[in-house]
Amino acid sequence: MEDIRDANTREFISTASDFCKLMEQAPKMRTGELFNQLQQMLPVIYAKSAKLSKPKYCYEEEPKRFVGEEEYARVHDAIQQKIELYFGITQMSPGTGPSQFEIMSFSMAEGFADLYEQLKNCVKLYNVEIPQAMNDAIWLYYDNFITSLGLKLIESLRSLHQLLYSKSTEGSRAIQDNDFELNRDEEEPWYSDDQEEVYGDDE
Repeated sequence: MEDIRDANTREFISTASDFCKLMEQAPKMRTGELFNQLQQMLPVIYAKSAKLSKPKYCYEEEPKRFVGEEEYARVHDAIQQKIELYFGITQMSPGTGPSQFEIMSFSMAEGFADLYEQLKNCVKLYNVEIPQAMNDAIWLYYDNFITSLGLKLIESLRSLHQLLYSKSTEGSRAIQDNDFELNRDEEEPWYSDDQEEVYGDDE
């Protein structure tokens, strides 16, 4: 059996656990804060996943799954709501079809929920502290990483990047204010108070 308590594995489990906690706290977080943390965390998860060594599989049966449908749906819906808030999407009228943004928001939420499911299952199984279970937690995750999950990490980061920096959304304001302020009529000045003191009043 491979060393399943080596530094690379423990660092991966710690990062994966942090990601899962972030997803579970998403409904209570401000939109800008959540997306900023995800933007920084996804590359780290990918890098630490790539450092894992795939162990030999121990159990004959597939390891236990810990994330149920309700938990998956809760994470999915929370992320989708944040993305739609970012886009400023309102509820569709009866008989209307989904917009491009609504389709994108569902797809992004599904990607993040899939990542959460895989990482949460891995962390929970690893933390059982039974060597065979810990071994298989890493085996199953790493197998998914090299076949599909690695690409999903990249695609999720790509979608998040487009969302944050797209000129067709109000993303810059969401980051600045950490969330949208609804019914906001006046535009904020582009300069800060300190800059105003430097430039002075032109009038």
